[in-house]
Amino acid sequence: MGWFHAHGSSSRPAVSILAKADGRPAGAGVLLPRRHLLTCAHVVNSALGKDMLAPDHPGPIAVSVRLHAPEHTVEADAELAVWIPPRTDDGGLGAFEWNGDLAVLRLTGALPPAVEPPRWHPMAERQLVRAWHGSGEPGVFADAEVSECDGRFGYFDGAERTLDIEPAYSGGPLWSNEESAVVGLVTAKLRVRGTLRRAWGIPWQRVTRELDDAGAGHLLPRQPAEDIRDHPAYGELVALLDGPLALSEGWTRCCRTVARQCGLGHRADGLPSADEFAHLLLTRARALPALVEAVRGTAGPVADDLLAVGRRHGLPKLLSPGEHERLLVQLRALPATAAAGVPGAVRAALPLAALPTALLTGEDGGHGCDGGVGGHGRHDVNGGRRDERFEALIAHLEGLHGDSSPADDGAMAVPGLLRAVEFVAAGCCPADQGAALRRWNAAVARRLGVHDAALMDRRHDAGQWARSASRGAAPRVVAKLDPCGPASGGGTTTTATAREEPERYRLRLWCDDGDGLRQVSDDSERPRGAEEVAQEIFAAVGSLRRPDPSGPRPVIELIVDRDALEVPVDRWKAAGPGAVLPIRLGTPYPLVVNCPELRELNGGTMLDQWRERWTRLDAEEPLHIDDATAPDPEAVCGLVMERLTARVTIDVAAHRRTGVVQMCLAAGVPVVLWDRSGEPESPAVRHAARMSARELPEAVRIYRTKTMQRPEEYTGRPVLAWADAGRALPRLDLADPTE
Repeated sequence: MGWFHAHGSSSRPAVSILAKADGRPAGAGVLLPRRHLLTCAHVVNSALGKDMLAPDHPGPIAVSVRLHAPEHTVEADAELAVWIPPRTDDGGLGAFEWNGDLAVLRLTGALPPAVEPPRWHPMAERQLVRAWHGSGEPGVFADAEVSECDGRFGYFDGAERTLDIEPAYSGGPLWSNEESAVVGLVTAKLRVRGTLRRAWGIPWQRVTRELDDAGAGHLLPRQPAEDIRDHPAYGELVALLDGPLALSEGWTRCCRTVARQCGLGHRADGLPSADEFAHLLLTRARALPALVEAVRGTAGPVADDLLAVGRRHGLPKLLSPGEHERLLVQLRALPATAAAGVPGAVRAALPLAALPTALLTGEDGGHGCDGGVGGHGRHDVNGGRRDERFEALIAHLEGLHGDSSPADDGAMAVPGLLRAVEFVAAGCCPADQGAALRRWNAAVARRLGVHDAALMDRRHDAGQWARSASRGAAPRVVAKLDPCGPASGGGTTTTATAREEPERYRLRLWCDDGDGLRQVSDDSERPRGAEEVAQEIFAAVGSLRRPDPSGPRPVIELIVDRDALEVPVDRWKAAGPGAVLPIRLGTPYPLVVNCPELRELNGGTMLDQWRERWTRLDAEEPLHIDDATAPDPEAVCGLVMERLTARVTIDVAAHRRTGVVQMCLAAGVPVVLWDRSGEPESPAVRHAARMSARELPEAVRIYRTKTMQRPEEYTGRPVLAWADAGRALPRLDLADPTE
């Protein structure tokens, strides 16, 4: 055993398998990597109330399990992933033996913190082992000594003054304190006469063979010495750990700190070798951040070197165990209203990042499945799901790069996780909790070697976003635009002449200063040309009451029917003697379109979906539709209906564009962006797609100003459909269709 070692029996590596009928322990199991756990097949049969050695596959079933962390117990569901039935008819078996009898289950949710799969080691004679009762109670265990092991079966005899192994021990781990590892699984007690208390189990050697034969060998943990020396980071880490660092002041304290943070024990004397420490850093997920944290104060350059090795070789975890736990504690303490704002803050912080919706919302992708690991000993569904969501979200954000390049001196860019925390602190939290999150962020940034100025830039971005979000809805002018054909004089008009005449429109206008809609137009049935429409809309914007001049720009919202979605209203200029500047309607103010006609085609169902989609605008991952992802209408419909997507960007061939846009709007998608120019791989769509959802109206406005400055460079003609379910539309009385 090396300098580092597991705490042994106190870590209780056993997982409880619970009977479906009454929730009592049917047996035990042990964790494998990637949310899997291993037990005996006969334990699954017992949990389902079937005959213990029944060989038939149980089908797509799930059982309840109980995970035992050092300080709490968590219940979860686990689905059957691999079934290796008990085989009693193989040759060469004794009366009390059988082959097979293994099952792998997969947890439906993430593991709670501080619960990790144990190490494994081959079983051998004379090993002292400990087994736990399926209840997982820390004081209910049996100690034994392996008396015989041939690689297929291991026999062990109970020690004096220890509990006897009973059926509820089956499937649980046999723990060797000397090896700091699990060496096999408890299988059955031998029912023979005599005073000897003997049981048998499945050695690790047979576990590997059985799972390899079943095509499930990839689920097994990497053995301690397996391939670690071949890891590309191994040599660099050994060189660092064998150099001046090991001679630096406080090195013993650093080693003990890393052991404590990783939940490990250590020898009272001596120090770990460089090889052993490198092995720990490559096999224990948060050991490298823990070491960097321990040495930052006394050996800053070495801390930077360790971080550089981790970045070069993709070692995934950013936070030390202590940093991770402190962040979780702070997020769990958020009030429910503050926690509900976290998805929007993360989306705003990382608009370009791929953020699976399930990580932000805690849902399973829209199918309503329940399950997953609950919160620390609690059965409160909402609280448990929220805790699980925060754990999974942190794990995902740890793997994201910063949103900027490293500094010229090689200093680390601000990681995505730290940027997200700044936005959460600025936009979601009460003042004291926001300050605590910023202190946490600053401490982690110092440990990572991030410049204070870089973090302050991100803090400034977060503050700007929070102030913008808190200002509320922008004032708006709502314009109902109805084409009514070209102008007609008193004489006869031919078809060719009509085509040459400019289109005319009926116009109704409302202003919304925040106190509700008020109609400001008169003579709404009179046809107008494009220039006159622009002039009247500009006049309406000028009449808006803006109590906060520094607030968001007014928005022009055009209500159009499906055939007018691509009318280039944003490029119309105002007429009249006062029109000195050649201002287009879509450049001084964000201009969006809204098409209630399409949304109402399918009645109340799509209207309900529209409202629900809008509530998810900040949380749902944006959907991009192009000719490759959606080559036909069926594929478009499938993509839009897969989840309650709130934001879609469209970049398809020109002849398909109208149909795809109308399908999205008819499905109730509230925010849809496309380019009416028909240019493939639209630069306008690319420009706006980088922004967060609520920045889109302003981003499209800015692009439109660029088309006036450099038209040869900014060739796109973006159109943004925007239907805010929280803002009322005017009642639209239908005009006489014969007029």
